[in-house]
Order: sequence, then structure tokens, then C-alpha cells
Amino acid sequence: MKKSVSFQRRGVSRRAFLRQSLAAAAAPLFIPGSALGLNGHTAPSDRVVVAAIGMGFNWDLFLRRPDTQMAAVCDVRQERREEAKGVVDKYYQNQDCRAYNDFREVLARPDVDAVYIATPDHWHALITIAAARAGKDVYCQKPLTRTIAEGQAVVEAVQRYGTVFQHGTQQRHDARMLFGCELVRNGYIGQLRHVKIGSPAAITCGPQATQPAPAGLDWETWVGPAPWAPFTPLRIQAHPWYHISDYCMGYIAGWGVHHADSAAQGSGVDDCNGVIGVDAFGLFPADGLFDNAYRWQIGFTFPGGLTWHWTDCEGDGFGSRGPADWPQNQMGIRFEGSEGWVFIWRGVVDAHPKSLLNVKIGRNDKVRFNRPGGEPQPDFIECVRRRLKTCAPVEIAHRSTNLCALGAIGMVLNRKLTWDTTTEQFQNDEEANRLRARAMRQPWRL
Repeated sequence: MKKSVSFQRRGVSRRAFLRQSLAAAAAPLFIPGSALGLNGHTAPSDRVVVAAIGMGFNWDLFLRRPDTQMAAVCDVRQERREEAKGVVDKYYQNQDCRAYNDFREVLARPDVDAVYIATPDHWHALITIAAARAGKDVYCQKPLTRTIAEGQAVVEAVQRYGTVFQHGTQQRHDARMLFGCELVRNGYIGQLRHVKIGSPAAITCGPQATQPAPAGLDWETWVGPAPWAPFTPLRIQAHPWYHISDYCMGYIAGWGVHHADSAAQGSGVDDCNGVIGVDAFGLFPADGLFDNAYRWQIGFTFPGGLTWHWTDCEGDGFGSRGPADWPQNQMGIRFEGSEGWVFIWRGVVDAHPKSLLNVKIGRNDKVRFNRPGGEPQPDFIECVRRRLKTCAPVEIAHRSTNLCALGAIGMVLNRKLTWDTTTEQFQNDEEANRLRARAMRQPWRL
């Protein structure tokens, strides 16, 4: 644990500290125990100061904790940021939370220790990199980035600046799913041969009428590094923007990265070195605002012969294009081995033989999903305080997001691809390699 967040993280001088101490001496004698860290409370100097950038999913994750202080909220929609400020102020019973339109103003605050990023995907890389450079730790919602090249830049920045990073793939700390992965990784189903993944299909919509951006929305900043487009309400709604390629690679990543990540964890390919074969096919809307694939089937072949089959969870397949033995998979992840199978889904684990469900993972098992010392994996705030690696660090976030990108690129090109995990390039396919990156609208750049 840090002795003082103020001294170590915010660069407060001893002179300033003494001034603050003298000012405190002149204050009333009756001070709440919570303000001093008494009665089980965390002293203010030891709380992790957090700001939320983007009022997306679970933006208030770290609000109601005794070891954190939410100091700021940021969103380009005035109504949302003011509403969020109201929630924070009501919880703390004061007016101290600041609301910002520009994330750079948040990152310029020396008192902020960490940021929670819940913006649309096309903003993840730029904000994460800027936060790392500013000395802030980062919890970033999934998927990590919009492109492979963005992910590479994020990994480089997080490693360079010693940032504590957590990806929003929370299945990495689902106890039942972890148990299922431990069964697989420790050989309880024999040799792992095949993995079946099912994740939600996407949607389509027709053409949308454009209109002026509403008052209180900074549309220019919302679009940011993406190609400029006229405003229409669906562009700023979640989950509709997941289905627009300017902002997200599609539901294959917007939702599917959860299962890709857990499948990688259970398969032991988080740090896969070698060549991955990709055979992907998707159905794309003929017209309308949404242009990402809304149905898909993806085959992966990993070094050593392990195969994955990943589909959406809707319909009966793709007829003549999809092989007859590739039916749509059940929602979740099924690991098939030489001596049985394990199925996992949030809060759920099933297995054959059923006796596997009574296994107690112990010291003789090589893979146990915990940190040194044997405690459960620490959460993000504890990792920030103790400078530990989180359960979903940036390297794993990048690799899991890449699996989604490989499928998305394969669907666009409609041909088999070969991906070298060491060089992070497609073999003998310059067109595919060009799709690893996308140009950013000026003045934004990595």
C-alpha cells in the first residue's frame, strides 16, 4: 500500500503539505471519524481518486467504495455529465465533483490517480494513451481498441509509463467460469482439441434521416478521430453505435470479446506464439446506417492443432457457404477434450463426466487463477494501491481484442488468412495488413 497517495501520486510538496496541516489546525475541533480514517474508514490521503471519462456502461463502478473518491466526470453530452455529477454529489453529500466536456482537462488534474474509460470504442486508444502519459492508471471498457494498430500503441504506452491497466472483460474474475477454465487447463478433460463459442448476433437497420446535433452535445468531439458524419440519434446510442464500423469493429468485438477472452483463458492461448489460421465468413447489411457484420462463423486453428469454432447465436447457419458440420453454437463456451467436455457461461459451469464438477483445484494443479500468496485476484483499485498486475492486463486485452479483429478482417475480405502472433502481421497478404489500421481524422493521431 502506498504510504500517501498525495506524496507519491500527486507530487504535493512538503511545504504545501505543511500549509494544509496548519490550515487544518485552525478548523473546528469536531471532525468526523471518516475524515480521519477512523472507525474502519479509509483516510482521505489513502483513497484512490478516480475520474470517469464517458458516461457509458457502469461508469459509477468505483463510486460507492470506502477506498476511492470520485472527483470528476466527463462526457461530451452535457445532460449526461450533469446527471452523473448529481449522482456523485448526492452520494458524497457535497458539490465537489467536477463535470468536464474535454477529457484532457481531467487528465491535467494532479489529484486524479486513475480513470475509468467508458466511451465509444473509437476513443479508447487515444484516451488510454493520454492517461498513461499523464501518469494515471486506467480501467478501460472492452473491447480495448477499434484496430490492431491502436492496440499496439496502447500496449506500448501502458508498458512505457508503468500504468496499472484493467480491461473490462469481467469474466476473467467470474468464479464459476474460472473453475471451468482450471478444469480444462489442468487436463481434467484430457487433451483439449476443440472449442465452440456462441455470442450474440448483431442487428441491422434501414437508412436514417439526419438532423442538427441537439443542444448540449459536442458532436465534433463525439466523432473525434472517426470520419465525420452528419448527426442522427442512433449514432450516439448504445448499443446501436456498436454496429457502425466508424466506431466499432462490430458486435463480434463489442460483445464477443468477452467470450473470445474467456476461451483464450481456458485454452491457454493468452500468450500464444506462432501462426493462427483464420477462416471467417459474415453477412453484412445491404444498406442502412449499420454496416458491420450481423451474422458470422469463424474458424481458428492454433499452433499444435487446437481449433475454435465461433458463431453468432441466432438461426441455422449460412446454408451453402457454411460447412454442414458447423451448426450455430450455444451461448457460452464449450471446451471439448479427449476425455470429456466443460461448458462455461456467466455464473455457470457444466461438464462431462459430471464428477468433474466436484473436483477441488489444489496445490498439485499447475494452473490456478490467483495471484502470488494464494488470495483471489485483486481488483483494480487494490492493484492501483499496491502496484500489482490486474486480472485482465493490457497485453491480454490486446490479444483477445485481436482475435475479434482477425475475424472481422477475414469477414470483410471473405478469404482465409494466416496471422503471425510474433510479428502481428498477416502472412503474404498486404491487403489484410492494411486493414490493421485506420486513418484518424485530424487533428487526432496516435
